[in-house]
Amino acid sequence: MSTYQATMPPDDTTCGMRSCSARATVRTVIPPSRFEADGVDHSQDPSTFDTCVCHWPIMRAAVLGNGHEITDTTGDIEALKADYPTWSVFRRDSGRLYAAACRGTGLGITLDAWLAGQLRAQMESFLSVAQRVSAS
Repeated sequence: MSTYQATMPPDDTTCGMRSCSARATVRTVIPPSRFEADGVDHSQDPSTFDTCVCHWPIMRAAVLGNGHEITDTTGDIEALKADYPTWSVFRRDSGRLYAAACRGTGLGITLDAWLAGQLRAQMESFLSVAQRVSAS
């Protein structure tokens, strides 16, 4: 089967689902079709499809349900775990990624994203803000 690639869409990209105008959060890079039984020339098929936070799980389920794979090109969850050993980083069955941390104050935070690169950016942003707050 084919491997689809999931990456971050350019800023201000909207969801490609009909009648949805939400901001896209995942761009799917679609591999070239090898399907020829329908007699249609698939060389002009779109090579990417952008989805919002609501439509990505549907797209992901359809791709996986048809026996294909999806590769997150923005990063690797194992690298996040290695880079942030004090955080609990995990993936749910739905494909959503989570990172949870508890500061020494007893206050904690849980972040979530569809892609490893998005989660990394959120974690870095949180740590930057937390560092500024603790310094003041």
